[in-house]
Amino acid sequence: MKSFCRFGSRRSQAVLATGVVLAVLLLPYTVRGDTSACDVPDELMQFDDKLLHLAERLRAAHPVKIVAIGGASTTGLAAGSSDLAYPHRLQETLARSYPSPITVVNRGVPRQTARQMLERFPTDVIPEDPVLVIWETGTTDAVRGVDVDDFAATLQFSHSTATVIDFERYLNALHRVGDVNDVNVFPRFEMMRYWSEQNVFNFDGVAKGERAGLAAKVYECIGSKLAEAIRIALR
Repeated sequence: MKSFCRFGSRRSQAVLATGVVLAVLLLPYTVRGDTSACDVPDELMQFDDKLLHLAERLRAAHPVKIVAIGGASTTGLAAGSSDLAYPHRLQETLARSYPSPITVVNRGVPRQTARQMLERFPTDVIPEDPVLVIWETGTTDAVRGVDVDDFAATLQFSHSTATVIDFERYLNALHRVGDVNDVNVFPRFEMMRYWSEQNVFNFDGVAKGERAGLAAKVYECIGSKLAEAIRIALR
């Protein structure tokens, strides 16, 4: 999962993006009960750009507001409740690590393209005056076959200041835009792929009635890894 975009013209307010998410939207999950279930290779937790503005607020113990904008994964649709979605899990994890009052505002709307989400920034994101924005995007664009150049152009709105869907081009576009804009890309897609390859998740034979609880565990892992990524970017 990944994506990003610098928020406004303030370089220190980098958006930690969460972009293309194949596994959460398309696959059921089974998570092992041990705490190592969320582990990923070290190279997936390396972030070059620092969250300087966020670090400043935390050092001063000032209130911190984070906005998560995205699709079904952000809303927690698969788990059946926004309280089980990764934004809420992220808020809980960060609150245990920092004395600042931390609020993560959930602005997820299922099945929207990057362009449709971008159109919501003036009403759903900017008025919240967030210190950090998490943008989960890309899946709907890939499913609908949105032109990759148009997709990349949408992610650069502040440029001046798995098997049947071709996700790879969109993942490459996300990384390319992130490099150009000096914005961290949270590699959720690669994490989900790693967990699948390591049999952390069992994608076969999951009963329909069990999927919501299993999806909630996946969101918990994502929230945990996002919190870790933020801590790394604060160092």
